Amino acid sequence: MIDRLPESHLTLYSELLDQIIPAEVEAVAEGTLSGTFTSKEIRGNTYWYLQRSEGSKLRQIYLGPESPELKKWMEKAAQTKEISKTDHAARKRLGKMLVSGGASSEPAATLKVLRMLSESRVFHLGGVLIGTLAFRTYANVFGVRFRKAALQTQDVDIAHDRAIGVALARDTSSVQLEEIIQRSGLNLHPVPPLDRKQPSTSFKVRGRDLRVDFLTPMMGRDSSSAVLLPAFGLSAKPLRFLAYLIRDPIPAVVMGTDVVLVNIPSPARFAIHKLWTSMQRPTAFQAKAAKDRIQAEQLVEVLIEDRPDDLRDAWNALTQKTRRAVLSAMKGFRPETTASVFEILDSN
Repeated sequence: MIDRLPESHLTLYSELLDQIIPAEVEAVAEGTLSGTFTSKEIRGNTYWYLQRSEGSKLRQIYLGPESPELKKWMEKAAQTKEISKTDHAARKRLGKMLVSGGASSEPAATLKVLRMLSESRVFHLGGVLIGTLAFRTYANVFGVRFRKAALQTQDVDIAHDRAIGVALARDTSSVQLEEIIQRSGLNLHPVPPLDRKQPSTSFKVRGRDLRVDFLTPMMGRDSSSAVLLPAFGLSAKPLRFLAYLIRDPIPAVVMGTDVVLVNIPSPARFAIHKLWTSMQRPTAFQAKAAKDRIQAEQLVEVLIEDRPDDLRDAWNALTQKTRRAVLSAMKGFRPETTASVFEILDSN
């Protein structure tokens, strides 16, 4: 049986989503600035800088010599910043209301990582949050509670289709994400790969379980070699069948001490991908395979009631070979769940 939150949850969540999407678009369009304006007197002339903290360091970005035009621009930017801070505080209050009503929430450390990625335009440039963190986020999208056995992880997994990312970056410019991560003050360090000739695709907080992994669809022959993501300025681990998962992602809000807009996979594709993944794991990782199937079954149960057409569309996008693997994984489902799935698929 699905454990649903009060109906008011979906109303409040929709309101939060309606507020945060245009705010994020506006922030990107106007180049919302973080930091304070500061000036220097050099040989009798005044020069202005934007000063902001990046980790434990202060960075100054030169804006130009003082002029009526520059002062007018800075005044407008300061006003926009104050309005943005007020609106963001209101969205955080809305997020706290949702969490107090039973919504899924994330630890502060995880939200700080997501905030850093968001402000670096990772999601704007096509990054998609996947893995268990995305699964927990579906609970808020649908207004349900998932069983805790399927929820444990400290990983932040970001997938990116480099073909789309490169096309977007041509218009919006790329970001040097590895440099931003190391300057962020979040104590994230590159994880050395087994092959020291390869670049790192992961970052980890030393002494803690918090880890950020970057992934990208595998193209062509199987290969474990890291792939450069030009839009992000770092490398990612290639994975087979990832392109299916991250096609047509949806916006969602991750909540806790902050509220962050992210992209997550289509829930139907996520469930099917989890089933396929469970069949690819080696024998030594059967505990993870079982977790994959638990997540898939819970999400499928929600989709049967709320979005059956999405489930059918995601199924129709599979090859015959992939369908066989998914059907094998579904053998562990409750009989009534399996019967409902077949009823939906047979109604094509």
